[in-house]
Amino acid sequence: MSEPADRMRRRIEEIFGDDPSTSADERADHGAADERDTPDPDRWFTENRPPHHGG
Repeated sequence: MSEPADRMRRRIEEIFGDDPSTSADERADHGAADERDTPDPDRWFTENRPPHHGG
């Protein structure tokens, strides 16, 4: 590869990890266990609720 292409690839890997073409649910580890095994499937939404939506 040329130098600019190598630099771009390294920058993409730095930002997205070494395999940006797959998401966590597509990889063998299926993402973090605490995200997968939570009894509340809406946990992310409640933790990230905007302040103007009440609490």
